[in-house]
Order: sequence, then structure tokens, then C-alpha cells
Amino acid sequence: MKKRLLYRGYHLENASGELDDWKVNINGKILAGKVTLVKKSIDWWCDMKTLMSPASFATQETSQRNPNQKTEDYKGFKLMNDSGKPNEWYVFLRGQLLKGSPIAIKKHLDMVLAKLAAQQKK
Repeated sequence: MKKRLLYRGYHLENASGELDDWKVNINGKILAGKVTLVKKSIDWWCDMKTLMSPASFATQETSQRNPNQKTEDYKGFKLMNDSGKPNEWYVFLRGQLLKGSPIAIKKHLDMVLAKLAAQQKK
């Protein structure tokens, strides 16, 4: 079964069903890769009129990552640390930035979740 998406006027197609097998025809050239990277190629073409292959975006993403960067999932929230230092963790909660140690952030999240659960029971 073929999957098709329309993105910025271009038809993306996935004939095989694999995650990395999306294709698009831009200016007579076929670009293929992950759907997010193919969309970046389309954005680049629409904004700059320059073809960039999805593979070039993949190499940029891997080179931009910080080796000290850490992430942790806690009850559906993503705690992040970009620097690797122990007290520089952060999380976004309802559009607000919470910063501190992971233990303090987890305690605050538990408190907020308990408060929400109590409000929902009423």
C-alpha cells in the first residue's frame, strides 16, 4: 500500500512502508530519505531554490549534537541537560521552563501531577 503526503505543493510517496523510504520529485530530481529530512529538502527548495539532499541534513543533525547532552524521560516529561553539568537540567511544563537538579525537577513534577489528579477527581 502506497502512502502519500502533500507538503508545500509536493507529493511525498512511501511505496514500501519503511520509515526511511519517502521519495519526492523536485525539479525533475528524485530525493529519498526519512520524511522529516525530505520535508527539510522541500523547505530548502521552496525558500532558497537550491536542492539539498536529505542525506546532507542528516549529517548536519549528527554533527550538531553535543556529546555531553543528556535526556531522561520521567512520567511523560523530557528532562534535558545540554551541558553535562549536574544542576543544569531543564524541562518545559505548560510553557514554563523549570531548571535545576533532576531530583528537584522530579519532585516538582510529582507535586504538579498530584495536584492535577486531585482537581480531576472533583
